Amino acid sequence: MTLPDRLEQLIEFDVETSRVSSREGKTREFKDVFDRANLAYYGKTLAAFSNTDGGTIIFGVSDKPRLVKGFDEAELCDEADIVSHLRDSYHPEIPFSTKTYDYNGNIVFAIEVVKSANPPVICRKGRSKTVRKNDGSSKDKPITTEGTIYFRYSAQSRSIDYSELQSLLDERERKKMKAILENLKIIDRVGYERVGIVDTSALAKQDGVTNLYISKEATKGMNFIDKGKFVESEEEGAPAYVVAGQVRLNEVIHAPLEDEDKNLPSEVSRILTPLIHEIYGQDMGISPQQITKLIVFYDLEHMPFHEYDKKIKRRYITRRGIEALQEKIRNNPLEAIRAFGSKEKIAAFEQKA
Repeated sequence: MTLPDRLEQLIEFDVETSRVSSREGKTREFKDVFDRANLAYYGKTLAAFSNTDGGTIIFGVSDKPRLVKGFDEAELCDEADIVSHLRDSYHPEIPFSTKTYDYNGNIVFAIEVVKSANPPVICRKGRSKTVRKNDGSSKDKPITTEGTIYFRYSAQSRSIDYSELQSLLDERERKKMKAILENLKIIDRVGYERVGIVDTSALAKQDGVTNLYISKEATKGMNFIDKGKFVESEEEGAPAYVVAGQVRLNEVIHAPLEDEDKNLPSEVSRILTPLIHEIYGQDMGISPQQITKLIVFYDLEHMPFHEYDKKIKRRYITRRGIEALQEKIRNNPLEAIRAFGSKEKIAAFEQKA
């Protein structure tokens, strides 16, 4: 996405007469001036460019006759207003670049978008413009409609037809499958047990911070450092990896749980009841809620002891989690009952102990 440095590289025109020989089309549109009140129209055109092959709107070129005239720079809005309008009106976001050219004391302004990497770009918020009728009354004239996909047809931006939409979706699926297959080849070459995934889209943001998604198995024998030196020999210890680009290592993807590790708190309650009876007496029990209290108290809320499925809002305690709870209760029963028991039960056990 690079606009040329000189206006004559952007459009063809006669320097002496200012007459433009370039035409409007699928990737180019001319506007006489930049009118802030027409930002919704410009956004519609940029969205259509983005869904087609990319394109450029050039402001400062008159229609009849087609001449380079330029316009007063004071008429131009702040670029942040364009960003805000596109973010509010379309999804996914439409990246763009701009350039201002000096021309006979005025400016020519160009705004360019490339073809979307993740089409289709969809209108998420419709816009309208108030127009006055001949009788003096007014009405709202729709400019864009929520849920509409705009496409570029010759020199016109309008809602997409079925055939173009089908082609757009087919192309997206082809790119998706190509990317998956390419990544599978990399995983096969590197070894699935040694592969992590970085969200590269986050690195393009201002803070440049992203997450490294890596399996528990792949982290074995790896030390991550923010600064310091590499460990280069086996004698010095395990290999160390410098975190570049502010990669956060707080996101870990685990293998799917085996059925034996999908123990609900109610099931763990039944499993631990014999141990509770043995240590605290037959009149003592432990509820699913008390199991959760112990998990939190002993900091077992993470793998390999515990997993919370956000989609179905379900809590699982693994076999290792159950073993850890049993060990904690056996080694320090007073600490355990203070974490999950009632005041009466705690007092009774303290007297007994």
